Amino acid sequence: MKPLHHGSSEISILYVEDDPISRDLTCTMIRKKFPGVTLYSAENGHMGLELFKERRPDIVLTDVSMPVMDGIRMAGEIRTFEPSVPIIVVTAHSDTHYLLDAIKLGISRYVLKPIDQNMLFEAIEECVARITMGRKVREQDDFIRKLSRAVEQSPSTVVITDRRGAIEYVNPKFTRLTGYTPEEAIGENPRILKTNATPPETYENPWSAITAGFEWHGEFLNRKKNGELYWEAASISPLFNGEGNITHFVAVKEDITERKRVMEEVEKLNTDLASRAIELETANLKLEALNKELDAFSHTVSHDLRSPLTNIYGSCQVIKELWSDTFDEQCIKFVRNIFDEAERMDQLITALLDFSRMSRIELHQETVDLSGMAKEIAANLQFNHPERKVAFGIADGIVVNGDVRLLRAGLDNLLGNAWKYTAKKESAVIEFGACGHDEKQVFFVRDTG
Repeated sequence: MKPLHHGSSEISILYVEDDPISRDLTCTMIRKKFPGVTLYSAENGHMGLELFKERRPDIVLTDVSMPVMDGIRMAGEIRTFEPSVPIIVVTAHSDTHYLLDAIKLGISRYVLKPIDQNMLFEAIEECVARITMGRKVREQDDFIRKLSRAVEQSPSTVVITDRRGAIEYVNPKFTRLTGYTPEEAIGENPRILKTNATPPETYENPWSAITAGFEWHGEFLNRKKNGELYWEAASISPLFNGEGNITHFVAVKEDITERKRVMEEVEKLNTDLASRAIELETANLKLEALNKELDAFSHTVSHDLRSPLTNIYGSCQVIKELWSDTFDEQCIKFVRNIFDEAERMDQLITALLDFSRMSRIELHQETVDLSGMAKEIAANLQFNHPERKVAFGIADGIVVNGDVRLLRAGLDNLLGNAWKYTAKKESAVIEFGACGHDEKQVFFVRDTG
């Protein structure tokens, strides 16, 4: 007697027999024949019923004639809990009454005592095979249901066609995306989504690949039922039967319209950036050329204009030293005027050169106290010209963010001009302040000149 292992490792059997010797002997034989089986035993129908309720075994093996509750009655009670559980009846009775009761209850097998172990094992093996097959079928059904739910609930479009390309199945995502219901799509060719904007070879290439047994991956520009165009990335594969022949094709497709739109925008932005980079490079070249011209102009101003001024200075100084005694008051006034205007011209040239240099230096943004700066410039002007009677009115708390060097140059120039053009006033007033609001302030220098 060879032990059996196939499919019995998770099987449990309840054996109900009132004769302890027969019960022990039969249990020993079953364990030896089916080593992987879990075996429970009870000595009457009532105990067997309670043990069944507690353990829910896969197979019930029972005697008929037992005290408290017989096997047929116990089998009837068990059927109310588990109608499909296999029940094997082992009894010495061959009475027709028991046979008819067993048939009515749907008893799986009927084995007479004395027990023929081959018949008993055959009955158990048949039940084990039936249970194992039922479990496999249920597992397969569960697996198929999972696959079905995965396809039905997939965020991607799934289309299955026969080997000629006629649609046999579309999932709900297909309907939501394209607008075609299953009734409208089944029997049609996927070319119902075709658009004239797509070249014919775009559809011919995947068909050649999949009919040859290969997978194909690519993109389509298709048309929905309402005429709207959309992009999709598709993966199409052939399905083979057991003989290796192609029976169907399955396409899994993803709507990439939004991705295409974003990619087009990114490409457009990159093109714009490249164009702007070229424009910026052109502007930089022009700026370099202007800077060179400015350098040349600065050189001209510094050399060509200052040389005559130097001669004027020298000539005025010589005239003053050699002939000032022979000049009347008006001549002296003319010489002094020439000297002052030449000095003023020199200051203008100096300011122009300073501004030229400042326009090419790097800006450094920082917090600048313009009120304090104006007060410092005013103090310097009064210190250098103590004979002047000038009243400064400088507003407090004017703080800005900017380059301190350029701001200083600008304020120096504005206050210096105000000081200069109020020179003829016996009592002059120079003011510095701001007007407007925080977002847009206007700063001013005004005088009574």
